[in-house]
Amino acid sequence: MPHWEWINIPGLYVPFEMLLDPLSIIMAILSSTLCFLIYVYSTEYMAHEGDRDRFFFLMLAFGGGMLTLVLSNNLLIAFIGWEIMGFCSYGLIGFWNDKRNKPEVDPMGYEQSNPLLQFETEGEQNTHSGTKAFIVTRIGDAFMLGGILLLFTFTSSFLFVGPGSMTDPANTWWTDMARWGLLLPALFLIFAGAIGKSGQAPLQVWLPEAMAGPTSVSALIHAATMVKAGVYMSARFLITIVATTSSAHPVTEHEIAFTPLASFGIESAITFFIVVAVVGAITAFMTGTMGMVSNELKQVLAFSTLSQLGYMILAIGTGGILALDGHSDPALLSGILHVVSHGAFKALLFLAAGGVIHSVHTKYMSKMGGLKVYMKWTYRVMLIGVLALAGIPPMSGFWSKDSIIEYTYELALHNPVGVFLFILAVGAAACTIFYSIRLMGMVFHGPRPEHHDDEQHDDEHHSDPHDPGPAMMVPLYILAGFTVIAFAVFPLIQQIAINDTHTWLEIMTEMIMVKITMPGLIPFGITILALLAGGVPAYVIYIKNAATPNTRIPETGILRKLYSFLQHRWYINESYYWFVNKFLRFADLWRRKVDEPIIDGIDFKSADAAIGISTKVRWFDDNIVDGFAEGVSTTAVEASEISMGSQTGRINDYVGVVIFGFGLLVILALLSWGLI
Repeated sequence: MPHWEWINIPGLYVPFEMLLDPLSIIMAILSSTLCFLIYVYSTEYMAHEGDRDRFFFLMLAFGGGMLTLVLSNNLLIAFIGWEIMGFCSYGLIGFWNDKRNKPEVDPMGYEQSNPLLQFETEGEQNTHSGTKAFIVTRIGDAFMLGGILLLFTFTSSFLFVGPGSMTDPANTWWTDMARWGLLLPALFLIFAGAIGKSGQAPLQVWLPEAMAGPTSVSALIHAATMVKAGVYMSARFLITIVATTSSAHPVTEHEIAFTPLASFGIESAITFFIVVAVVGAITAFMTGTMGMVSNELKQVLAFSTLSQLGYMILAIGTGGILALDGHSDPALLSGILHVVSHGAFKALLFLAAGGVIHSVHTKYMSKMGGLKVYMKWTYRVMLIGVLALAGIPPMSGFWSKDSIIEYTYELALHNPVGVFLFILAVGAAACTIFYSIRLMGMVFHGPRPEHHDDEQHDDEHHSDPHDPGPAMMVPLYILAGFTVIAFAVFPLIQQIAINDTHTWLEIMTEMIMVKITMPGLIPFGITILALLAGGVPAYVIYIKNAATPNTRIPETGILRKLYSFLQHRWYINESYYWFVNKFLRFADLWRRKVDEPIIDGIDFKSADAAIGISTKVRWFDDNIVDGFAEGVSTTAVEASEISMGSQTGRINDYVGVVIFGFGLLVILALLSWGLI
């Protein structure tokens, strides 16, 4: 592998190495391809916007950060790429920070009571969204950096593979950390970074607000970079853990130091993967329910991203658990396939949504409707993306997502945790098809609503909606075409990812047969029932009766309470804001009641006392110390002036003084001898 020396000092050698294995190559190809298409799309989408130099600099740096992460064999350099994306996301989400118009009001929303969510201008709202994304992801990054340093303490290396690396059989870091009870905390610290970056529960709150930036930014974050970084890092550590445990020596109970986690020895990998899978499953279902009631077009897609990311993390956790039986590669493969398929159709959906918003000048679906007549090609490509998102056969999303559900079913057959994971995975599939059909119905079907904007717009804003230009549509056509045929590429990815020696036809046949034969037929049938359970009501409400979809929800009762609960996002987001608001109010109260009157009062009185003492000391210094010194110096000067009179400069005077002194000495000597 390519190798360059980066840091080489006593006790710390950090080379810059590129890791070219199946996982990194697949992620690099996916990210660079999607980034290129999004950049092309942006040339037209941002054609009339200001500060385009800053925009494209951050966009290009964003893609570079992702490639730095996925191609690095060095965990420290990978973390640098990780942080580059965090910085670029902050700049791009809040890119429109100078907008002075009032924020657009959600017709189906609820009034915000928290002052932290009340904004005077749209620029303030955008800046808040960028800052929120930066802060929340930094929480995960801080934990991740701690995990990296903890691992380095025992591994003495930042490398994933190679001599002296974490996967080197000669490196005993796994056994050493297990003995000290630090293995599980280190793995959880690393995973906390993935939770923040990929928006997993409970740090999923930043991603819906990330829609404040330009649509091409949303597509870049959700499809090609940023959120996929957490999935990649989790998959990378799954591979690392599986490779390490295969060569690690078992740790006996008497070898483990006394710690609160002393019960976890080498088996802590099991606990780690269970937590990963549970977090992924909860995220997939919880955010899927949030997407069912959201009114903002890109926010629905954001919730769908969170849900699909939950599926990917679920696949990684399930793969890690099944690794104990030697079946990790196929389970991990399902997650990789979903990363690829989701990257394509989610970029397609976001870019198509950007075309819709660009044309109708509103982001709320209740202000859209009837666009199927005006934006025929946008409707077609978006329909392809929605079918893939919902998991409708034979679209790519069906093959990848259904395989994840199959592996959770396999786990459920011999592990109670698998039952919980399987139920949530199936429930998330029902939610997905519901909000997918709801989106298409509210945007493209039903009557075209009247213009609701309060502000006056020019004639262009009042013109009929239309499909975007070629620079925006060509990337959509490419992504739509790949979404349709992606399932045919999956066998090739399988051959690369797990070194499968079967032919393309054999793998494709196996993909089909597993759906219609036992035991795969059972989870496949349950998934189809879930799709019907979510799809049929959505079709009836939002397409068949598209003119009056909101009348289906009564004003009172359990259904209204459930709707309100989901609108408030399970109150997780509001709980964070409630806590922050309470903390700020407490800080303000502390400032007014304690800091200013007591602490500052003590400081001010201490300063006054110090000034009084220093004044007296200054008087003593001026009048006593300096007076005495000045008096002595004055006397000395006067004496010197007197003595200066005796300095005549005549040799006769000096000789006379010498003779006088000599004579005086002689007289004193004679007196002392008693001679006179």
